[in-house]
Amino acid sequence: MRILHTSILTAVCQLLIAAGPDRAGVPAPQQSQPLVPRPVLKLIIDHPALAPYLRPEFVGRVPLVVSDHLLEPGVTPSKFGQPLRIVHDRDVGAQPHLRILSFEVDGSRAKAVVEYKVEGVRVEFDLRSNSHGWWTVADAKVVTKKL
Repeated sequence: MRILHTSILTAVCQLLIAAGPDRAGVPAPQQSQPLVPRPVLKLIIDHPALAPYLRPEFVGRVPLVVSDHLLEPGVTPSKFGQPLRIVHDRDVGAQPHLRILSFEVDGSRAKAVVEYKVEGVRVEFDLRSNSHGWWTVADAKVVTKKL
């Protein structure tokens, strides 16, 4: 009897998996927020709009710490001759770090907003991709800075 019960349970589970979450009485997951590709991160950290605020001459600023919030996994770029230190968003604490606040993609256009709180700066990046999927920064502007 136990073998029969296990077989039936296994068959029901396989049916639910095959049917998909929406047909199994489970709501389909929301479309997730797009993540910033690592090559776009490299464009951001190397852009002149952000450069004056990174200040590698200050203690604790090298290697550049970047929160993993909205960051796609991949090869870690370098800045100031060292690989970035990617830290889980929940573990970053009060240390100086760059954080991606938002990333929106609309076809070949994207907008990324990043914050470097230690300098009180927020920068908006307008990006464009070509037919090969390569991104470039079309415009960047500092929208917030502490006085």
